[in-house]
Amino acid sequence: MSMRTMKRVLGSGTLITALVTGVVVVLLTSGGAGAQRAADYPRNQTLYTGGTQWGNVNGYNPFNGQYATGQVGLVNETLLRYDPLKDKYIPWLATSAKFTSAKVFQVVVRSGVKWSDGTEFTAQDVAFTFNLGQFPAAFWHNLWQSLAGPATASGNTVTFTFKGTPDYQQWFNNVWNVPIVQKAQWKDVTNTNLVTFNADANATPIGTGPYVLDKAGTDPAVRVVWKKSPIEWWASKAGLIPEPKPNYVIDIVNSSNNVALGLVINGQEDLNNNYLPGISQLVGGGYGLSTYYDKAPYDLSANTAWLVPNVTRAPMNDAKFRQAMAYAINVDQIVKVDYGNLVLKSNATGLLPIWNKYVDNALVKQLGFKYDPAKAAQILTSAGYKKQGKWFVTPQGKPIKLTLIVPQGWSDWMQAINMIAADLQKVGINVTPAYPANFFTLRNAGTFDLAIDNSAQQSDTPWTYYNYMFNLPILRQQTFANFGRYTNKAAWNLADQLDKIPVGNTAAMNKVISQIQKITLTQLPIIPLWYNGVWAQFSDQVWTNWPSGNTTRQYMPAMWRGYLQMTGIDMIAHLKLK
Repeated sequence: MSMRTMKRVLGSGTLITALVTGVVVVLLTSGGAGAQRAADYPRNQTLYTGGTQWGNVNGYNPFNGQYATGQVGLVNETLLRYDPLKDKYIPWLATSAKFTSAKVFQVVVRSGVKWSDGTEFTAQDVAFTFNLGQFPAAFWHNLWQSLAGPATASGNTVTFTFKGTPDYQQWFNNVWNVPIVQKAQWKDVTNTNLVTFNADANATPIGTGPYVLDKAGTDPAVRVVWKKSPIEWWASKAGLIPEPKPNYVIDIVNSSNNVALGLVINGQEDLNNNYLPGISQLVGGGYGLSTYYDKAPYDLSANTAWLVPNVTRAPMNDAKFRQAMAYAINVDQIVKVDYGNLVLKSNATGLLPIWNKYVDNALVKQLGFKYDPAKAAQILTSAGYKKQGKWFVTPQGKPIKLTLIVPQGWSDWMQAINMIAADLQKVGINVTPAYPANFFTLRNAGTFDLAIDNSAQQSDTPWTYYNYMFNLPILRQQTFANFGRYTNKAAWNLADQLDKIPVGNTAAMNKVISQIQKITLTQLPIIPLWYNGVWAQFSDQVWTNWPSGNTTRQYMPAMWRGYLQMTGIDMIAHLKLK
């Protein structure tokens, strides 16, 4: 699964300057030879989005995590969807998907669904898709290996039989994240080209969703254009969801936030999912702009931003040092000054608001941290750290000189680490902020001291959060989890225990999660700071009826990868022309 919340390149001062000086931004209309211009699409039939695609559109392979914005959700669909705001699964391509015994999972495939080429969608397509997990390149390969054999299809039923106790949490997470592909189109795919098949501009993706690719208007350097499928969408036909009003969805390749802001203000972009500093000053100000909430924090919470210590380096390998840093950081000030209250301060466990029922509040009260610089200094002194002039040195007398990094151009994080470094310096920890262009290379290779990260997104289970935190074994390149290279086999075993608890057994889950939280609150392998938002700005000039926390339209207002099957498609389906 890949859910990215990319953002930022501009400070709030520039954004407001763009507004005050009346910058006029014209919608990009360029295209390749013979390409249809974006301006040729009827405005009252077209939904313009932006804020997901950074760099050229990378084709239409739903398995490689870099697919064109909208590919999964508008074209390829999943067996279930998940509503994080209501904490419930939504039957989709499957009318039911459940364990019928301890080791047997069965899917009943919905009838009456057609692929965009007019052929019938069948259980064979579902079994084929999941059996692509035999290839190591598949993101669900480890789960597929836990099966006693390939998935089998009989009539409209697909059966999965597990060798031993299933990884229940992980399995359900994949059921609503594995996009179903057409067997006829993908039948010759191998491990070698599983993530490259259809990953080019000439591909013709076939799906069951409400849209298909419009090659005439798509320009990989500028935009991807989706148009209504020639096949009536099964979900609307079945009365599950309204037929989307936009005949076209055009997602624009990001350039800069001032361009994005201008597009939204001028009604040339209807939905923007960038982080736009200062947007709170514009909502309700006569510009036809709105956000999910009409007051702070304006956006839903998407993920947790943590301070990640590289525990392979001293003194980050000392839990007391990590604890001292946690007490030294004034997160309230970051929320107020850096973000203008567009985000919320994190719970000490780091669990998102959608996971509040899993927080052991008694443990948080007993072991949680809060801003207290005097306490931070006291912890260091008690642990044997000594002051030499302005700075603490290690108990062995070695100087401490650390660098805290975030990606270059991520303006909100850049300001945040300036504030964090200043807080740490106040208590005597010598930290310098830096914004390397090769941030992700340094993070993945473990060649850093301290970093900010937010890779684990909201999901249907906190197992995904703890998988990020404790994942073992540590590899030469960490590509998706445990960038701090923290090794705690007991914690990893507890995460595995959590994985093997059936979904919905909250009491059993909390028993294990409480044990995990005792470790996280005392060891602080990562230090939770704030919740990044589901950045979403809506223009009401053409389309209305956007998601709103003050209405029954409580849907995920994002085109980010992984969010359309988390009710993002409901947002599009409920839009109305002004």
